[in-house]
Amino acid sequence: MKLLSTKSARRRFTVGRDAHGVPHISAGTWREALHGLGYMHAIDRPTQMLFARAVASGESAELIADKPELLEMDRFFRRVGLYLNLDEEVKQLDDETFDQLTAYCEGVNDGMKDSRRSLPMWAVGFVPQPWNQRSVLLLGNLLSFGGLAVGQQENERILLELIQAGVAQDKLRELFSPLLDHADFDLLRSIKMTQQLSDDALELLTDLPRLAGSNAWAVGPKRSATGSALIASDPHLEVNRLPAIWYEAELHWGSGGEHYVLGATLPGCPLFAVARTANVAWGVTYLKGDTVDHFIEDCRTTDGRMQYRREDTWHDFLVRTEEIGRKGGEPEAMHVYYNDQGTLDAELQVGAEGHYLSTRWIGDHLGTSQSMAAWLDVVGCESAAEGMDIARDCPVPTLCWVFADRKGHIGMQGNGWFPKRSNEYSGMLPIPAWDERNHWRGRLGTNVLPRIYDPPEGYVATANENVNQPGKPMLVTQPVPEYRKRRIEERLREMSQPTLEDMQQLQYDVVSLQARDLLAVFLPCLPEGSIKERLTQWDCSYTPDSYEATLFSRFYRNVLLEIFGHEENIGWRRMMYLCSRMGFSTMVLTAIDKLLLKDDSLWWRGRDKAELIRRAAEKLVEEKEQPWSVINGFHFTNRFVESRFVGRAFGFHTGEMALPGCYATPFQGHLLRAARREASFAPSYHFVADLGTDEAWTNLPGGPSESRVSGYYKNDIPRWRTGNYKRLAVEDESD
Repeated sequence: MKLLSTKSARRRFTVGRDAHGVPHISAGTWREALHGLGYMHAIDRPTQMLFARAVASGESAELIADKPELLEMDRFFRRVGLYLNLDEEVKQLDDETFDQLTAYCEGVNDGMKDSRRSLPMWAVGFVPQPWNQRSVLLLGNLLSFGGLAVGQQENERILLELIQAGVAQDKLRELFSPLLDHADFDLLRSIKMTQQLSDDALELLTDLPRLAGSNAWAVGPKRSATGSALIASDPHLEVNRLPAIWYEAELHWGSGGEHYVLGATLPGCPLFAVARTANVAWGVTYLKGDTVDHFIEDCRTTDGRMQYRREDTWHDFLVRTEEIGRKGGEPEAMHVYYNDQGTLDAELQVGAEGHYLSTRWIGDHLGTSQSMAAWLDVVGCESAAEGMDIARDCPVPTLCWVFADRKGHIGMQGNGWFPKRSNEYSGMLPIPAWDERNHWRGRLGTNVLPRIYDPPEGYVATANENVNQPGKPMLVTQPVPEYRKRRIEERLREMSQPTLEDMQQLQYDVVSLQARDLLAVFLPCLPEGSIKERLTQWDCSYTPDSYEATLFSRFYRNVLLEIFGHEENIGWRRMMYLCSRMGFSTMVLTAIDKLLLKDDSLWWRGRDKAELIRRAAEKLVEEKEQPWSVINGFHFTNRFVESRFVGRAFGFHTGEMALPGCYATPFQGHLLRAARREASFAPSYHFVADLGTDEAWTNLPGGPSESRVSGYYKNDIPRWRTGNYKRLAVEDESD
């Protein structure tokens, strides 16, 4: 192993890289090991950390570059205010957590001295500032809020736009039943919508650390081939941007190095998202909990003051003035209007009146710094049950944790703070803030969170499925289809004695249960012929060389356009947007898939459903035959190099590669197309482990270093593409 120089480190540790570039940090104490982790984050990923902090704090146009999309993002994050309570959150940290964060931050700052400015920093004149506890908590807030901003809030806006576009009330109620049962459509149509983020700004937002989809499962010792518990976890994020989101590391400490943790960390934070120790292993999936709500504020201007209504009484908004700096230009002032129910989405002008949206997020409540303590405490837990208890009390983000331990116990635990809403309100649509019966009434207790321990089936799995429980409050209002979860459980049931190799193969499974379910509806409607024969014989696998995967994908799109794109429904243009890669809405398509399984619906009443499906199939003959590799091709590009020519010419970007799978398969190979670039959602880290050993098997789409000239810039991509795994275990300088 190659030892590295750590000349500026103020605490004692040694670090070396294994053959794959993964750092192995050896220290006498846990705090010294954390110091080493911070040091290596700064050595290998300084730009990733510092630029993310600048964007999350709303200072990117001042610190990075005065570009329209960065200025737009600054306005967005200044209004959201992820930074507002950070000083108080730092004060609320317990001494143990504060000391651990201090050790980590000192390591980051020492590493910054030795790494100096990166090429992207030098190119834009970026001057690094010290890393501190505020920085760690800010990135934690960003990770928690990012999935909500891109997912939950954008989908709620889409639904509101469908209502304001005049889509029939009875059809929308049926499509999203029962979530719209109490919706006041006339009131919702009266809301004055603000302009949504531009495509360029949305691209920046999707590029930041956030949670989207994931898989995780564990198998008990009675079912496994080794007689020990097995665990597999693969968080799904945007993968085609280098450097990779996650940073692998192995830390060991103690007088004889008897304590260790190894797995995926987030640069800028001392957390292990997917990892194992000698006793316990864990992985997480996004629970997709609805912890953010829109309220409708009735606004007016009185004597130059912006006001809102509560019942029949008018009150002045509180106003926060944000000065947004611009690199080389004059700063601009932005007024943020807020009250105890949330922050107004618009900057009101004198004379403005009417109904506007405000936003409230549970993460604005003091105490979310407990989340960082939970992540740190999990490393020291001795059992799955203890880990589950720690995870349960983690405030944000909402997750499903899967645990397995050395003694053979397995479990799944949900976490997160959830607002206590009125019984008639799901959180899916905005409701009047002037009616105080609609206001949040504190937080739900942890007894509503899902929890499974040593299930009789001998396995536990989670994949962003609907975790709402009968008789309990609704935690998830926009669940994704359960295709991935069902496929994982289907394969686990079929495996009598699963091995690590079986777990790895399941992480690369590309069979779509969506295709299987819908073909059972579509195929009986088709006449005998080539299309019916090919799709009947297809195994529903989205392999790169499959022509049938492309055929079904186009068939499905055509069915949606025939049925829901009708002028009396959603309309062809809007439906094409919602089912294409430009505006893909999992929320809408999840609801549509359920509806398509029914024989009768308002959406095709008066029309022959079978005839519409036949018509959709007939249009397939007009399209060129192509394998899935052509349809689902993508490139790895560098986060900090915009020019495609420069990126390709100097090796920052890659050529086109085929991405297997689709959004409905365990290997979620899902591509989106934005204004100027492609976005992807796929496994951002593969991790499997046998708890009877002291190792894990992993790969990720990237490498340890963000530097193009490093041999560890993208060295793990070949393994990630081909399904090969590397061994990750405790190593020191003697190995």
